[in-house]
Amino acid sequence: MSFISKLFIRPKISTSIPFNSIANSSKITSTNLLISKFSTSNSLLIKQKLKSHSGCKKRFFPNANGLAQTGKSHLNTAFSTSRINRLAKQVYVTKTQGRKLKKMLPYA
Repeated sequence: MSFISKLFIRPKISTSIPFNSIANSSKITSTNLLISKFSTSNSLLIKQKLKSHSGCKKRFFPNANGLAQTGKSHLNTAFSTSRINRLAKQVYVTKTQGRKLKKMLPYA
């Protein structure tokens, strides 16, 4: 089942229980809800996956002390030797960058 079709699956309220009794009750249990016959799993239990930013995956990686930034490692023949050596080193990200990167790399 594709992701888009899962978005449109909504639990159906059974006809055997009056709607007023469900609306007045504070809890709606799983016995009060019917799942669509095309559903393979309970739509109430589906957790959305977060997407990682593909550009950040290539440039940053997690460390024990936080996120580290990698330098440029190829297509640097036009650079001077000192610039190539500087870009080859790894650098820790700042606190501000780290907060933004946590949103872009949620599973890092």
